[in-house]
Amino acid sequence: MLTLGMLRFEPERCYSREKQDDKASSGEETASEDPCLPDIPARDLNGRIKQDDQYPFTGGGNSNIYRGKLSRSDGGKIRVAIKMIRVSNDGSGQLEDIMRRLRREVDVWSRLRHKNILPFIGVCDDLGPTPGLISPFYKFGHVGTYLRTHPEVDRKELVRGVASGLEFLHENNIVHGDLKVQNVLVDKHGTPCICDFGISKILNRRGFTTSSVGTAPYMAPELFFVVDGMALEQSPSTTKSSDVYSFALLVLEILTSLKEDPANPS
Repeated sequence: MLTLGMLRFEPERCYSREKQDDKASSGEETASEDPCLPDIPARDLNGRIKQDDQYPFTGGGNSNIYRGKLSRSDGGKIRVAIKMIRVSNDGSGQLEDIMRRLRREVDVWSRLRHKNILPFIGVCDDLGPTPGLISPFYKFGHVGTYLRTHPEVDRKELVRGVASGLEFLHENNIVHGDLKVQNVLVDKHGTPCICDFGISKILNRRGFTTSSVGTAPYMAPELFFVVDGMALEQSPSTTKSSDVYSFALLVLEILTSLKEDPANPS
């Protein structure tokens, strides 16, 4: 059992369909050159991560992403992204909730081994008030940014890659819950990788209920809290079907660079 402050997680079986091919797992952008990485669900990276800047280069709804470098055992360095959940100024009452969310995300993400899933490298808790989740840094950013700078790429191949990653998740009873352009990164070889498992869940497993239902423009109509002007008594839950709905809107955006308006639940 690995313990990082209050963040504890039990090594369990990993889900894997295929090994990363050598081309996609080499170079400065990944840590898979370390031979022990594929066999360990999560690694304590304290003392091995150096944050490049004080300020994040991007962020999500409740987290900031920083650039950094991971020191390898052979003396080399790997560019990485450091995800940290934001804490309010007073921080009152937040720590327990933050640790619960981090445990959930690590529990899902650390199991996944697939070429279209962003690799999980490990965790460190010596950079800030909350542990940082470490992954490869992809300079192309998300698929929307990639298409703006590489309009000539095969968009259907990008769609196939995302579909393969989503199929892999669903085969293992994992609902992503927030599939969108910003949550598909592109590595240096042009391979799309699904990321951000902050509200993902493993079906039929205790402790994986969540009231989060994704991002409005990509949400299935049944996930909206208000229908015909009436608030629902119980928050809806994301499903494999709602993931597929989000995927369809993502496909539309990849193929046409157009974004649909949020679904109208009425």
